[in-house]
Amino acid sequence: MALSLLLISFTPGVWYKLWFFEIVGTGYLWFAGLTLILLLALFLPKFRPSRWKLMITLAVGLGFYASTIGTWYVPRLRDARTGGFPLTVMTYNVNYQLWETSAVTDLVRANPVDVFGLVEPFKEQAAELLDNVQDLYPYYYRATGGGLSLFSRYPITEATTDNLGTRHHSLFASVNVTGHPIRVVVAHPLAPISMPNFINRNQAMVALAAYAAQQSITTVIMGDFNLTSWSIYFRNFIINSGLRSVNLGHGLNPTWFYTDEARSLSHLDHWKQALKIPIDHIFVSQNVRVDQVITLPSGVSDHRPVIAKLRVM
Repeated sequence: MALSLLLISFTPGVWYKLWFFEIVGTGYLWFAGLTLILLLALFLPKFRPSRWKLMITLAVGLGFYASTIGTWYVPRLRDARTGGFPLTVMTYNVNYQLWETSAVTDLVRANPVDVFGLVEPFKEQAAELLDNVQDLYPYYYRATGGGLSLFSRYPITEATTDNLGTRHHSLFASVNVTGHPIRVVVAHPLAPISMPNFINRNQAMVALAAYAAQQSITTVIMGDFNLTSWSIYFRNFIINSGLRSVNLGHGLNPTWFYTDEARSLSHLDHWKQALKIPIDHIFVSQNVRVDQVITLPSGVSDHRPVIAKLRVM
């Protein structure tokens, strides 16, 4: 078991490219806790020299777990920069089967932002929300695929839906924020619950990274990526896109699985509640300062909305 925990702890390992480890890795935070408990159990109440190899293995693994998790909580100097103009963005996944227009409207109106991406609801559901919040968001675009919508306080100067040569559609737009063009992308790659979905999601992430790397203006890519912050594919996206996660320096901010206490849950959903993993993300260009990241209560959804308060330098 100690060797398995050590293997899981080292996320840069090539084995994390395998679908099996991608699935097992969703429990990374739990494995970190288990490693700590086992190490303490071996050390307390009495140290036994015969267990030193096992203890060293667990200690090394715990070091990797702590490094991987802790780096998200270390403040970044780039977020201490002054100047720029403010921009607040939000991404929110609401399963169309859980949709309640009034509840989503209340959440959106209580937490106004400049631009937000809505993920999953049907076209008709998103249109109902638009009717209720159009005074806040006069500019709107509905993607022709992928179940994606963009709401904006500022003019959407161009918008389109594209799969970038993959099986996954994303929403691409340009928003004019007080005279400054901002590229906004809303995405929702498939959950890697099967090998085909795993491959398709990874292809989508590669395509999105290449797209981001080609942009000459400030870029924001957000949505439900079905990808944890410690996944090797998350790391590859950061490296190849040139973007940064707003969570860096602001915590992991888990977004799934959450639920309203009033909603009845299946046995599977009860197990899912234990995960509490970050799979909804906001990525921004390097010229963006991140002032604050907020995860709101999930409301009727099983995802928590993510809000990022930014300043574009």
